Amino acid sequence: MTKVFDATEVMLCWTPGTANVALVPWPDVQRASTPYQCSSLACYGEFREMTFEQRKAQIFIEAMTLIIRDECDPSAVHHALCGLNEYRAGCPVDMPDMGEAGRKKP
Repeated sequence: MTKVFDATEVMLCWTPGTANVALVPWPDVQRASTPYQCSSLACYGEFREMTFEQRKAQIFIEAMTLIIRDECDPSAVHHALCGLNEYRAGCPVDMPDMGEAGRKKP
């Protein structure tokens, strides 16, 4: 099982039109976000100040933005977001890559 993070600990990074979507630790001292064109989540102070439920809603908005506006591969977006407690808390347990292990409720 991959480690699951709170969204205040990572950036969501992606390159539009591709399957290149990943979670990168924040702050990005290793410069792991360099290969990507876009980023969101913990790299924004406003996001880090949100409640768990606000972050959960924002993550689903970000997912739709990546898939629809930026034409990222939906499976790649889902797979990357499965590493977030907030995303997992908003998905049914029978969704691919889910399961009870790693699920965290607020």
